[in-house]
Amino acid sequence: MRFATYGRKSVYSDKSDSVSNQERMCREYAQMRFEVESFEVYSDEGFTGANTNRPGLKRLMEDIEDGLVDALIVYQLDRISRNVKDFADIYSTLEKKGVMFVSIKENIDTATPIGKAMMYVTMVFAQMERETIAARVADNMRGLAKKGLWIGGNPPHGYTSQRVEIDGKMHVAIFPDPEGVKYVNWIFDTFLEEKQSLQSMETAFKNKGIKTINGKFFSLSQIRNFLTTPYCVEDTPDVYDYFSSLGCQMDPGSPREKWDGTHGVMVYGKTTHKTGSHTRQAPDKWIVCIGYQKPFMPAEKWLAVQMRLHENLFDKKMKYDVPLLKGILRCGTCGCLMQVSRKKRQYGITSHYFCAKRKRQGMEACDMKSIKCDILDEKILSRLREIEDDPALIMDYIKDDKPKRGKGVKELEIDISRICAKIERLSEILVDAGGSAAVKHILSQIEKEDMNLEALKREFEIAKTEEKRERKNKRSAEAKVAEITHLIRGMDGFSATEKNAILKELIKECRWDGETLFWRV
Repeated sequence: MRFATYGRKSVYSDKSDSVSNQERMCREYAQMRFEVESFEVYSDEGFTGANTNRPGLKRLMEDIEDGLVDALIVYQLDRISRNVKDFADIYSTLEKKGVMFVSIKENIDTATPIGKAMMYVTMVFAQMERETIAARVADNMRGLAKKGLWIGGNPPHGYTSQRVEIDGKMHVAIFPDPEGVKYVNWIFDTFLEEKQSLQSMETAFKNKGIKTINGKFFSLSQIRNFLTTPYCVEDTPDVYDYFSSLGCQMDPGSPREKWDGTHGVMVYGKTTHKTGSHTRQAPDKWIVCIGYQKPFMPAEKWLAVQMRLHENLFDKKMKYDVPLLKGILRCGTCGCLMQVSRKKRQYGITSHYFCAKRKRQGMEACDMKSIKCDILDEKILSRLREIEDDPALIMDYIKDDKPKRGKGVKELEIDISRICAKIERLSEILVDAGGSAAVKHILSQIEKEDMNLEALKREFEIAKTEEKRERKNKRSAEAKVAEITHLIRGMDGFSATEKNAILKELIKECRWDGETLFWRV
């Protein structure tokens, strides 16, 4: 049987079994109870079970739809989903495709009516648990918001954290750090006085040898985090109006009339923790209230910086056409997404792709030189025209991470037929041999060929799976050729932005190493 296993690690808890442990237990379970011909692993680490928007799960369901899986085994039902409707949809697909489903921990047999019923009951409780955890987290954040206390982790720039006793309970609060306060104010003043963009500020800091407290050069995101930190600003009505205009959840316990400038601002839910990093959430997810801490920055200065940041972000009008590979092309040396610069020449404006890392951190960080956009855009277009003329060329650009195996289905069928015929001949000889001394030797030969036959049958099943995968890739290739034809034939009718958008959908990987343009669809 062709087995697949799916593992997931929740974003809410670090106590659940790791993805690798889930895989190991599923593999051992399958090998102990079934004849495993192939074992494919699908996983998503750092993804919630509240929805099915997970890359590993999507790949699994695609392969199930294509008939590449005979059995799906998971460590626990809620690894698939914690939503009853989503799980029901997934299980319906499994039934339609005849895929056996096994969940180790619950030991549920879905072949019986009572087994199916127990499975759905388990899913109801899993969904209830997820919703309870989410509600508990939200209630905890709201409880902290009422007191304006620090939720934990590293304190924000310009503050240190200390434990304080409030109403007989110990909590964590933040207090201004004199040296940190000077540092943060200097960053804000520099941004306002120099009238720089974030990128030019990063480059200027690099050129002047200015580093962070930890002794490293500033990155773009670090400067942005400094300039948008809300905890240090006075809680004035104008600051309340600013956060309210962003669509934030303004805590009812901190009404506007209480924002008198005597405290700092506390924002909860600004980021979420995912796969070892913090992801910024939309402002409508933030809970904003009056903080316990003392502020150290005037509201006027802080708001002036926010306005500058918004102007830099939103007030840029597109003066030039978008190059074809903008937002697609990466530096072949460091992997950084290449940006576009424009220079005014005597004969007009020229556009270049350049490595943003080199520009910000210098040649020692990356030695990739800039190149005219027209050169690389024409390279990609010439390849696309060749594919339109000869669709078979698309296979050179299809991204395929699966290693190619040995013999194909037809070759294995011939080998299987040959061994079956050999076993049949040996069986006939065995009958004629009667009780002679040759019987033992003939039986040994039959046993050996029978083992070879079983090995070939397993290889045959794997080859059939790969053949289905190849047919799937071929269908994907045909769809890509259709997209390319659509782009090339309608080139004159598309705007530069539309052409760029089409290529973003089409091209999955694109790198320039200074000599060769490497790309995959």
